[in-house]
Amino acid sequence: MQLDGNIAKSKNIIVIGEKLKHKRYANYLDKALGVHRDPCTPLRQLWPCIPRKKSFLSSADSILDLPKYSDAIFPELLDWSKDNILVAALGSNYHKLSCSSQTIVSQVFTRYEIQCCKFDPRGELLLLGTHMGRVEIHNNARNKRETEAKCQCVRQRVLNASKAEFEIHYCSVTAVDWSPTGNSFVTGCSFGVVMSLTRAAEVVSCRRVLRDPICLARVSPDARYAAVTAVNSAVVLLLTWPALDISSTMNSDCMIKTITWHPWRSALLGVGAVTSELQARVVVWNAPTNEVQERKLAPKPFSLDAMLFSDRTGELVASLWNSENALFYPKICSQLVVLSNPETVVDQWGEGPSWPDRVRTMVFNPDGTKLGRIALTYVLCGEQPSSSRKFYIRRLRKYNRERAAFLT
Repeated sequence: MQLDGNIAKSKNIIVIGEKLKHKRYANYLDKALGVHRDPCTPLRQLWPCIPRKKSFLSSADSILDLPKYSDAIFPELLDWSKDNILVAALGSNYHKLSCSSQTIVSQVFTRYEIQCCKFDPRGELLLLGTHMGRVEIHNNARNKRETEAKCQCVRQRVLNASKAEFEIHYCSVTAVDWSPTGNSFVTGCSFGVVMSLTRAAEVVSCRRVLRDPICLARVSPDARYAAVTAVNSAVVLLLTWPALDISSTMNSDCMIKTITWHPWRSALLGVGAVTSELQARVVVWNAPTNEVQERKLAPKPFSLDAMLFSDRTGELVASLWNSENALFYPKICSQLVVLSNPETVVDQWGEGPSWPDRVRTMVFNPDGTKLGRIALTYVLCGEQPSSSRKFYIRRLRKYNRERAAFLT
């Protein structure tokens, strides 16, 4: 009996020690990011998640060069397929990297310059939005174009003063996304037109919803809504899917930077925004009930570039940058933060002048254990910590080159 009592006592000590370790780690993250909590204010869970209990973000171990990525106007030029193939699109061609063998497996050319890309949920097709109002659908296995569709928007006639004549301007397809089943997809163009199409590229509906170029379009997990926003806009539209009728509108006094659906809920939309003072904010919008909740995502010096909900844990992964660093360092340094709610940071990676520049694009791998990201200066890659694997950090070259990074 005395022995059993000693074992129970030692187990209690271990549990208390683990809780104290987690609390100290949380306090360290709060101090590093300047987060100040009121102990008397209870925390409210704005989105469902299972927060991690220790740090998993690791250093990079793979590098992929992406020349002239900083010249790209629209950010969605990186995606990860179900068969663990990473695609990076630049100009009028795209490269496919096998993440298993860490080798480039193919390079494919398109008719016009690529503005955005997205694999279908089955990993069979690759959707490419390009100039001249074209959407190309490529077979992932054969690396060949199967079909294409033209944007149904009205061409614009613009007067060329030097030639004293009108010129026809074509749109660019600037945003694409698949439905959860992969049987249909949505496109948005630079003239503010949104289309819904079948898997065979047949137009279901077409509607001009905004005046400015569409930056992002996202179909909800229950395939009832499509959320769209434009470049430098303060408006997010909820459209019915696939009819594209306007269901609801969110007008904000902040600039919308990104939108992302929570994978565990039928239609819970996360909206990342930045105030005029460059402070990051997050809005959680329940589409069926039209309930909107807004919170600060970080202290005042921190601004937002990109964010994603994790399919695996439900946590929010955000790419933040400190606007004050621009005064002291030649590049603006970014850091990744993982949040279980707007007031709680559970993991963090990167700070200081040696870390990556601002991150505009992030994608998860199929099982949710790796995160690919593109920074404006270089690319890093890492995997989940393992006792059987040693990590190494490749020394970064001093000259600026655009690269993509993969982090767990």
